[in-house]
Parts: sequence; structure tokens; C-alpha cells
Amino acid sequence: MACAASLSLGAQSFDSLAVAQVKGYVAGKPLLSTTDWPSRVCCVVFFAGCNLRCRFCFNGPILELEEKFLVDLESVYAELTKQRFLIEAVIATGGEPTLQPPCLRALGMWAHQNELLFGLMTNGTRPGVLGNLLADRLLDYVAVDIKTVPKVEAYSQIAQSEEDLLSPVKESIKLVKRSKIDHEFRTTLVPGLIDQPGQIDQISRWVGTKNYVLQAFLPREGVLDPELRQHSFSPEAISRLRDYAKRHGIAIRF
Repeated sequence: MACAASLSLGAQSFDSLAVAQVKGYVAGKPLLSTTDWPSRVCCVVFFAGCNLRCRFCFNGPILELEEKFLVDLESVYAELTKQRFLIEAVIATGGEPTLQPPCLRALGMWAHQNELLFGLMTNGTRPGVLGNLLADRLLDYVAVDIKTVPKVEAYSQIAQSEEDLLSPVKESIKLVKRSKIDHEFRTTLVPGLIDQPGQIDQISRWVGTKNYVLQAFLPREGVLDPELRQHSFSPEAISRLRDYAKRHGIAIRF
């Protein structure tokens, strides 16, 4: 179940639904952020539900489309309106927002109607949804999570999925690059899992270095793989990674 609104609704219907009748699975109130969209003050909307179960994910409590998350998007708009004069943008994250196309589209339309930019954080496994949003010019920014090296088996192991995830992710990368909109490709570095220069080299050759960002795994109680909950980078490892990123022209956020 992707969204409480019908997936067959056309663009004309969304004009009226965007501010009223759409329901979606949303986890909690939008949060004010100065870090999720570089150089923009935004509100982050967390969509519940995800098609992956990445070992290092810390959002385990919101990965299922549970009834408790189902809300009228009007309640989300009301919370965003409270922050309207503090923010420049709204960004959808999750979970995986592209599992709820009508809700995602409705939120984007609301943002633009209120003269706010609209962005998306995605795992890139739903290029059809992403392509439609780009074609309709609803997105001003996209951040694609690049989980690991471009190998089918590596992706499956990290995401704990038996599907071929690499093909749709590759298509999403192409769509984003062709769109010319503001974007990032992000990899979360995880001690003992994704932390080797050879791995970073493979990914940076795949997506390029210009819009590629490395970010640090933060060990938390809710991380899906219990073995990773106590892992963290040593100061020496952080220093080595910073030096590596600087030498190769890659941005790093630690």
C-alpha cells in the first residue's frame, strides 16, 4: 500500500488534492534543519515505509507502513506553515518517500504553491517515480544514497534485499545528472563495512567526485544490525579519511 490516495490520479486531480484530501504515512512532525539541504534552511518531512533494510540504518521504527503513521497531509502542511517564514525549503526523507508517489507529489506542489523549494532524499530504487517528479519540475534538489560499490551482490548484502537494486539505482543516477538540478550523491561510511579507499574509489568513479559526499555512520541503539551499534571511527581513522577526501576532491561531513 503506497499511499491512501489512488495511484491512478492524474495531474489535474492533484491540483485540488494537494492541499486537502491526500493521506500519507508520515512519521512525526517536520523538523527544522540547517544540514539536510546544504546552504538551505529547511523543514524535513519523514515518510514512513522503506523497501530496504540497510544494516546501518537507524530509522528502524519507521520502516513499516503502520496505521499509526497515516495522517491527512493537511496536518503536515499546518506544521510547515508554522515555520514558513524561517525556512526556504521542504525536503522529503524517510524511510523511502518514493514508495508514496501521490503523497510526495502533493507535498511538492504544496511547497511550490507556498514559494518554497522542494527536495528529496532517496535510495534511488524507484527511478520511475523520480523521473516523473523531475519531468514535472517538482524537484529543486535530490540527494541519492549510494549504499556501496556498484556490484549487485554488494548492494544486496548491505540493503538486505534479494532484488537487483543496482540497475534502478544506476538509472536514478543518470536521471539526476541529466536533470541539471542541484544534487548530491552520498555514501555513509561504516567502520569495518564501508570504509576502505578502494571502495570509495569505485563509488567515486561511478558517480563522479563533483557532487559526491562522504558522511559518517553514527552508532545508535536503533541501528538495524546489532553488531554495528558499538562501532565508531577512531580520531586517527577520521583524520585519514579527511586527508583521502581532500586529495581526491571529495566532500566529507564528519
